[in-house]
Amino acid sequence: MLITLGFYKRKPGLSREEFSRHWREVHGPLIANDPILSKYIKRYVQHHMVPSSGWPNVGPLDYDGFSESWFESLEARKEMHALPYFQNEMIEDERKFLDMEATRILMFDQQVVQIGKDYSAEWTAGRV
Repeated sequence: MLITLGFYKRKPGLSREEFSRHWREVHGPLIANDPILSKYIKRYVQHHMVPSSGWPNVGPLDYDGFSESWFESLEARKEMHALPYFQNEMIEDERKFLDMEATRILMFDQQVVQIGKDYSAEWTAGRV
């Protein structure tokens, strides 16, 4: 399993609320409602971040949100990214609400649970 984390800043001129609304109500459905993408992407989660001042001596994270995208393999991710739908619809929509220069992507090939129950089997099976 390949898990990618995408870290996003909103496009200059957008409020945090406008960014979150577009990401949740427009971009998310472009992923969730496309039957072809579900062949490639096994799990997709949006995390909308809110600034917090509750942690002493910890600076702010300069992102408005991050996503988790789960794939069976790196090859599946590459195939999805090469699809005309992904290139023409997804990327074009991202340009409407994301600061593309500030986007950062991390990839790792397994989840490691340090504390508590390992839910990776349930997540993979869609039970969590």
